[in-house]
Amino acid sequence: MQTPLDNSNILPIHDIMCIDCKSFFASTEAIKRGVHPLAAKIAVMSREESSGGLILAASPYSKQNYGVKLGSRRFEINDHMDIEMVEPHMADYVALNYRINLIYRHFTDDKDWYPYSIDESFIDVSHSHKLFGNNIQIAQKIQERVFRETGIITTVGIGQNPLLAKLALDNAAKKKEPWLATWNYDDVPNTVWKIPNLADMWGIGSHTAAKLNYMGIYTVKELAHADVKELKKKFGIMGEQLYYHAWGIDYSEIEKKYLPRSDNKGYGNSQILMRDYTELSELLTVLSETADQVATRLRKNNVVAEVVGIYIGMATTDKQGRTHFSAQMHVEATNSTDSIAFAVRYLLKSKWDGSAVRSVGVRCNRISKKRQTQFNIFEDPTQTLDHEKLEYTIDAIRKKYGYKALIRASSKTKGGTAIDRAGLVGGHQA
Repeated sequence: MQTPLDNSNILPIHDIMCIDCKSFFASTEAIKRGVHPLAAKIAVMSREESSGGLILAASPYSKQNYGVKLGSRRFEINDHMDIEMVEPHMADYVALNYRINLIYRHFTDDKDWYPYSIDESFIDVSHSHKLFGNNIQIAQKIQERVFRETGIITTVGIGQNPLLAKLALDNAAKKKEPWLATWNYDDVPNTVWKIPNLADMWGIGSHTAAKLNYMGIYTVKELAHADVKELKKKFGIMGEQLYYHAWGIDYSEIEKKYLPRSDNKGYGNSQILMRDYTELSELLTVLSETADQVATRLRKNNVVAEVVGIYIGMATTDKQGRTHFSAQMHVEATNSTDSIAFAVRYLLKSKWDGSAVRSVGVRCNRISKKRQTQFNIFEDPTQTLDHEKLEYTIDAIRKKYGYKALIRASSKTKGGTAIDRAGLVGGHQA
């Protein structure tokens, strides 16, 4: 039987490394305390003082010995667990991430370097061997230098394309010392096809896995031997990608970075609430605050939006059996806080069934440059212009003196979170 791997001449072949900073947040906190990252008993928690605080990261020791997981709540951590709870310091993590990526960039060209997240990066070292050695030697030099200069332990997945490198990282390199693993096309039957769960495959979430299960596909090997036409019929072009990924094939190139089309770009803010919200008034307050933050970003970038949406995550399943829901509506092109907040409140009242809520988000899409002020027949034009000037004045004051310099009265009520969140970096303590 002919397979996608038979013609090696058309397979993308590079020397890609996917590098992860092991338990990055927790390791950073351990280093600050003079403790080796692997020996530290630390969990980084948002709102450490709150029983509803969320575990953002845990040291390897805490994970292995106490089963602490990302997303655990403070009340789930037993008092007998010998774990130090620490608050996040996002500014420290960003600064250290920058230093570490400078080290990665020493081993390749900038066009072949791609920071994937705050603790993961891809580099293509195909053209670096004369200077630094083979793949294993380069990976070891990176690990040694990062640890020597920062104290952070890095894990490295190596592959002939970004997919194989990422899968090698997540499914092998992260598991044990020396924190290195190489997966190539020849290894696919013994590596990629042995990934235990479909949802452990890069690019396959729980919903996609459920759809594949419905088609009778339960393993990566079964996905590789499925009918590609049926997959494409079910998932569109993504079905074809799923098929080739199951064979370890990925045609993406690091130097050809994805740049979103301007009409696809959106602006959004979200947050995990520190307790269950069950009152409509409280939810309206926190969503209005979030709408204000999004609108401020739109004005800062001199753009307007024509679609406003909300995301609501439940504390448990709601009365309809949902863990979350989202909704959106079209609006006249706007960057007005009041207009966006009005749409957000309308969507919540239309879709929420009263179940307890634990996370919220607001997003604006269909973005375009602001070229004119949109008047409406129900409001005096002078009043519209005055209101617009007021919003820009509020933005200017907040930029100079901080968000808390001017807040809405509703933010002082029980449901408000904007005051407490002011000054956070990435939603967490700076």
